[in-house]
Amino acid sequence: MSVAEIKAEMAKLPPAEIVHLAAYARHLARRSEPEYAARLDAEADALEKGDRIPGAEIRRLAGELDRAGL
Repeated sequence: MSVAEIKAEMAKLPPAEIVHLAAYARHLARRSEPEYAARLDAEADALEKGDRIPGAEIRRLAGELDRAGL
């Protein structure tokens, strides 16, 4: 599928799905960066050890989702 075809198909999607695809595309573009992979691994390890996401971070993320229309 060409970039033009992908763009045409994305234009048909609701905003929430476009935001999801944008986040996924960003992840795919960054996944080979050593720093990005290390940060994801560190965050996963912290969660497995019982660390929790601070309330302020949850509120920040919720605000981002609200602004994105999700």
